[in-house]
Amino acid sequence: MPQAFQVPDEATARLLRLVAGAAGLPDGQLAISVGGVDEVIFSGPDGAPAFGAHTACRLLASLGPAELLGATPEHQAKVAEWVSFRHKALTPLMDAGLAELNATLAGRTYIAGGRQPSLADLALYAAVSPAAVAFPVAQHGHFCNLLRWYDLLHHTADAAQLFPAASFQRPAYVAPPPPPPAEPKAGKADKAAGAAAADKGAANGGDKAAAAAAAAAAPAEVGKKGGKAAAAAAAAAPAEAGKKEKGKKDKGGAPATPATSAEAGGKKGGDEECTIDLLDIRVGQIVKVGRHPNADALYLEEIDVGEAEPRQVISGLVKFVPEELMAGRRVLVVCNFKPAKMRDVMSYGMVLCASNDAHDQVDPVVPPEGVPVGERVAFEGYAAPPPEQLNPKKKQWEKIAPEFKTDAAGLCVYRGVQMMTSKGAARRDELDTL
Repeated sequence: MPQAFQVPDEATARLLRLVAGAAGLPDGQLAISVGGVDEVIFSGPDGAPAFGAHTACRLLASLGPAELLGATPEHQAKVAEWVSFRHKALTPLMDAGLAELNATLAGRTYIAGGRQPSLADLALYAAVSPAAVAFPVAQHGHFCNLLRWYDLLHHTADAAQLFPAASFQRPAYVAPPPPPPAEPKAGKADKAAGAAAADKGAANGGDKAAAAAAAAAAPAEVGKKGGKAAAAAAAAAPAEAGKKEKGKKDKGGAPATPATSAEAGGKKGGDEECTIDLLDIRVGQIVKVGRHPNADALYLEEIDVGEAEPRQVISGLVKFVPEELMAGRRVLVVCNFKPAKMRDVMSYGMVLCASNDAHDQVDPVVPPEGVPVGERVAFEGYAAPPPEQLNPKKKQWEKIAPEFKTDAAGLCVYRGVQMMTSKGAARRDELDTL
């Protein structure tokens, strides 16, 4: 027997059909009559009369996937909060409410988080439709996040095209540049020369040799303030890491590759494209921090990344972040770099940071509040599972890093795609104390 609803107007009828479609209800399961009432009236699950568009939408959403109402208690609270926002801030439609929605969507694909649209998205989509399709061109840039979100829902959640499309100029897709050609392998003479140079540096270079090794070992930081960015990075490969490499050679006689170089796992062939999903980046919280016993410029940290025991990680942040601001800090950790010994102490990860081009300010990259420890960050369109451990013989990090940056708003992006968590985008934490 179809679920019957009496609704006051056609806009409310379209909202109910939208939610029913998202819940997977066949057309024959819904009977809607328009007019003659001031609010939605229907029979509840117990047969008693029920009232209100919000109550009706929740009933329909409960018949569909769990994500519509929230897959977890925390997600459910967020969905309820944004459904309430529809009535508090968008009735009537005013620029202040639309601006708040637009600002929140700057770091989210869906308004309440998650990987699928929720009831909050559907309710807000229906509510803002009259404004979204009528924005003058001069306001398109001001409400760009709202328009992007509305357009996504229109082409995915609104399969029946119950609400009109928004007309605006979409940015043109710019394909990323092809990967650079593989460098030719060095001949035996070159290898011998390289080995001799390494031996000479180890014997006579002192601090200069260590600094040179450090420059190779430390990856570039995420570019700050939207300027000319060095690529994505971390402070977990500090200068002191290079000292352990002095004079060491691999089996071929060439200098050993620093442990913090980029690695590729599971990719065959040096010419294959390396993308951000090679990296296992997780939300962590520093549970203990102190100075490295053998290096004043390094912190020795224990970081909870959702595993049975905290990970020991070494970071070169002493001159950038005071120790009291490191304790208890939530950070992002690359967890699948090969463990490396730094000044005789092992490090099992890398803390992501952002720096300016001059490298005289380095800020940790942080997740939004409320993201569970251990959650892996995501980049839309890059969903391959990361390898358990990257291969130190391949330099994928150097290929990924130039396109891993922060934008003018401080959000971390890779090829224009934001680094996302279940609570929104990750960003640099610009510290005023530095």
